[in-house]
Amino acid sequence: MNSKFFDLFTALNKFDSFLITTHVNPDADAIGSQMAMYLILKELGKEVHMINYSETPRNIIFLDPSNLIQQFDPNRHAEIFDKVDVLIAVDFNHSNRIVSMTDYFNKSDKYKICIDHHQQPEDFVDLYIDGTQYSATGEIIWEFLKDTKIVNPNVEIAKQIYAAIVTDTGQFKYERTSPTTHRIAAELIELGVNPTEIADLIYDQNSVGKIRLLGMAISEIQLLENGKI
Repeated sequence: MNSKFFDLFTALNKFDSFLITTHVNPDADAIGSQMAMYLILKELGKEVHMINYSETPRNIIFLDPSNLIQQFDPNRHAEIFDKVDVLIAVDFNHSNRIVSMTDYFNKSDKYKICIDHHQQPEDFVDLYIDGTQYSATGEIIWEFLKDTKIVNPNVEIAKQIYAAIVTDTGQFKYERTSPTTHRIAAELIELGVNPTEIADLIYDQNSVGKIRLLGMAISEIQLLENGKI
């Protein structure tokens, strides 16, 4: 077992209550990774809170159909940072990425974990589960799940991981899309994920306002003499 994965496995089993958060203006890797960790912890019978600075964007709200993720309100949520046993940061590695939640996170004396795939991490947690070789934070969580067998994978977790990977790879176009990434995608589909449905929900459900804005932008396009827009 990967040594960092072993440390995470130990922490998730040892402690009883958790707060999971992600960065401002979250994308599907952020929300999908957050929800995947929530589902894993609930399978373990843990108490779990999910609190974010930003509301979940409209195009990925389907990842949280029961509206379990709460938008941060210091009057309601400040005390949770000191009541839970563990704080988990997913898909960010600098504490200022949670804006007004930063001080509550940093000042808490609880055990802190960061799961992330970005470069140049800040030293603000006790345990880092990271690596820039991963295409998405969701990919790290899936590898952790497979390596440790902490819970049995299921289609609900798989859907979160697939959404995380498909967005952070630009639908499998970006440089860090690896053979491993494609193998993971295949495993997720084999578990029951519908890739067409996920792509449609993330990319093709535009609001009327967004379509109007696009129309206004297109109407202003001008063609230069050299044939360029």
